[in-house]
Amino acid sequence: MAAISIIIPCYNVASYIDRCLTSIISQTIDLSLLEIICIDDASTDETWSKLQKWEANYPENIMIIHCDENGRQGRARNIGLSYASSDWITFIDSDDWIEPDYFEKMYAAACGTTADIITCGHIRDFSTKLTIRHNTDYDYSKDTIPGKFITLDTEEKKKLYIRMMSADLTAWGKLIKRNILLDNEIFFPEGLAYEDNYWGTLLHFYITQIYEIDLPLYHYFVNENSTILSINADYHEDFLTVQLLKWNTFLDRGFFDMYSEEIIFDFLHACYLDYFKIICLRFDPPSYSRFLLLKEIILTHIPDYSNNKYFELGFTEFQHMLINLLHLPVNKEQFLEIAGYVKIHGI
Repeated sequence: MAAISIIIPCYNVASYIDRCLTSIISQTIDLSLLEIICIDDASTDETWSKLQKWEANYPENIMIIHCDENGRQGRARNIGLSYASSDWITFIDSDDWIEPDYFEKMYAAACGTTADIITCGHIRDFSTKLTIRHNTDYDYSKDTIPGKFITLDTEEKKKLYIRMMSADLTAWGKLIKRNILLDNEIFFPEGLAYEDNYWGTLLHFYITQIYEIDLPLYHYFVNENSTILSINADYHEDFLTVQLLKWNTFLDRGFFDMYSEEIIFDFLHACYLDYFKIICLRFDPPSYSRFLLLKEIILTHIPDYSNNKYFELGFTEFQHMLINLLHLPVNKEQFLEIAGYVKIHGI
């Protein structure tokens, strides 16, 4: 039985999937330990035929699943999780790739500790080829993998970890105990973009032991045609939907009883500041009407946000200025001027 289930959502990635899978089957760890699950999310290019060839060449290791309708990465990952049989789960995006010893290091950390999740660093890679940094100089005879083990054994440690979102919100670059995801119903929203913002945030409430490997083992491909970089796409509104879904999930699961301050801080930071940035960078011209809608959503959900205990020290001076706009009359010209500044300097 495989030790690690690798879930790869695939949509129109005929140009990239060979690179991704080559990096996986070329791992220094024994291939028999890996269960590779590729979900073709109704691709319209040659992705499915390429996956069929990979499965034919590695029938003991690669399973392919075809979807008749596109459900975005969230549904594809959920489908993959339903087929996964290993104790450990990892997600890899189909246009990304990994270092040759990615799984050897990640799995060694998993076996050598009691961690719920193993994380590692990543490389923002613009290369169209399979580039490798050769992180193979580690002596595996040592007792530990380079990094640090974190135990969230107090309420304050847990709150700090949640507030900082220390494990990051991405699905990739992690090795996670399968039972953590299934027992706590940590699934991705389906049919929406920005799905891992929901999933990654929810995950933070359930993990209690983490091993952070201090090496960049994952190659995140900076794809100019990716979803998050597209201009004037309607699905950028999914980001707001995801934030409201998070809020309602936290209510349903009773997280406000202990973590109300952290949830409000996250809502102000993620829903307001992050979506403000999306409005400025992903719409041309920046959408004034979406800005007004955003203000209404924030003031409806957290009208007394300034009472939050993290408010004074949790934001930069410029972020405080942007937050002050919630209670100021801002006309379209003023908004566009501020948006122009954000485009250049960021948030």
